[in-house]
Amino acid sequence: MRPMADDGWPAGDPRRFFDGPLDPAHLRESSPNIFRRATWLALGVVLGGGLIALGVWAVTDGPWWSVLVGAVALVVGAGLLAGGLLSGNASKPFRGGQLVPGLVVEQADADVQVLVLGDTSRDPAAPPAFAYRLVGFRAREATRFVPGQWIPCVMHGFAGPPRSRRWWSFDAAPVSWATGDPGVVERAAAQIPKAEWDQLLAGVERVADIRRRWTRLLRVSYEDLPVSLRRPPTRLGVPVEWQPDGRARFVGSVSDVVSA
Repeated sequence: MRPMADDGWPAGDPRRFFDGPLDPAHLRESSPNIFRRATWLALGVVLGGGLIALGVWAVTDGPWWSVLVGAVALVVGAGLLAGGLLSGNASKPFRGGQLVPGLVVEQADADVQVLVLGDTSRDPAAPPAFAYRLVGFRAREATRFVPGQWIPCVMHGFAGPPRSRRWWSFDAAPVSWATGDPGVVERAAAQIPKAEWDQLLAGVERVADIRRRWTRLLRVSYEDLPVSLRRPPTRLGVPVEWQPDGRARFVGSVSDVVSA
């Protein structure tokens, strides 16, 4: 499994993509991703650079086993350096990310766990492939999360092999990290269909099972979904008709939905 730079397929209407104003100062104070990027940069530059230097020395001045160790150090060091330099900044998830429902299920001191429901399908003509994902992070002092709190989130960090029709995993970031304006957060929550909020609530009883999985992800059975989520009226923001074989046929355009 490798992280993908591609955006995930949207579940429906394009207006579900977060397009609110970002507050850079609030983002720095509220998002733990600021520290994650700094950590990766430090590991990449310091540790990765050190391993590369050690590898070059070992390859050019040593016996065969030293050359082997040096080659391994070069590969690991280059990987750490590339990972540090390519790590995404804290604002990246909110640059047009898809809105999804989230529910705080655990809060212990600063450690928070949020249950998220997201569509992992990468095939626009296929039915949605919803999955629960348990996202954990360490809350900053400028934020407040309490168990039972409903929070709109933005999907990002999709991972999966190129040929897979479904993402194997994804990450999510609360909209409240990007802005301190409660009106923006409320509008983001209102863009998520009620059926998805209801389905998320149904997944609370599965949290213990999800927590035991190393992926922290549990796919929702197609039979457990309501009809409105099995066969939504739009895919990629375009009206569709569902065929007997279970595939969607596009019958309109994005402009048809936006103008409606």
